[in-house]
Amino acid sequence: MKKIIIAFSIFIFSQSLYSQSWLDVGARGGYGVVFLVNKNFYNDRNFAPKLSFGYMYGGKIGVNFNEEHAATIDVSSSAFDQSFTYSLDSNKTNYVRNIGFNAINVLLMYRRTVNSSYFEIGPQYSMINKTRGSDNLTNTKNIDISENLVKSYVSAVIGFGGYIMGTENFGVTLGCRISYSLSDIISATGQQSDFPSIRRYEVYKSSNPLTAMMMIGFDYDVGYFTKTRCKKKKTRFMLFSKG
Repeated sequence: MKKIIIAFSIFIFSQSLYSQSWLDVGARGGYGVVFLVNKNFYNDRNFAPKLSFGYMYGGKIGVNFNEEHAATIDVSSSAFDQSFTYSLDSNKTNYVRNIGFNAINVLLMYRRTVNSSYFEIGPQYSMINKTRGSDNLTNTKNIDISENLVKSYVSAVIGFGGYIMGTENFGVTLGCRISYSLSDIISATGQQSDFPSIRRYEVYKSSNPLTAMMMIGFDYDVGYFTKTRCKKKKTRFMLFSKG
């Protein structure tokens, strides 16, 4: 991830040398559906995922190479909570189990904007920093389940939306952002205990977080990169005037 960030920074700097680009900062917030994708759960009538929700909030810094192309770094905090219903007997007595975690996310995005509509894509690195588990059968609430989850994972993220209002240097966007983990978030310890299910399946399948959130964004143009008129053609950063 460190190499990706370094390469990304070099790319931004090189682009600013050869184009009239500008810098913006912003805030992001989102709320939507979350789902722990596991193929074994689909065929298990005694263990079924429930409709569950999560949220995220954070900030971003971006370099706009022109009116169409931009690259951004988002840093956010998110919450993921997946609930399941399950039964142990023939009477189909249903119990509810919940697993959840918070994470700090670093997201690198390429964004293309055409006619006030945008599309974005990029990788996200998530670091799990708080976990919780509940089960009404065992009457447990908000217990630490960190040993059953990995410490970090990488996701692929895509988003789309459009600008809904703004001024010359300020804009508000509304859209949707979808993320999918590229790796299993269950640790080796969790796999040995069949977490989060209630029984062992014939073939182990990975558990991958999937999120689909409605997003609102607030962006402010800070300044632009320009070249000096001297012979050395140095690149300078100029703030936009308040007027």
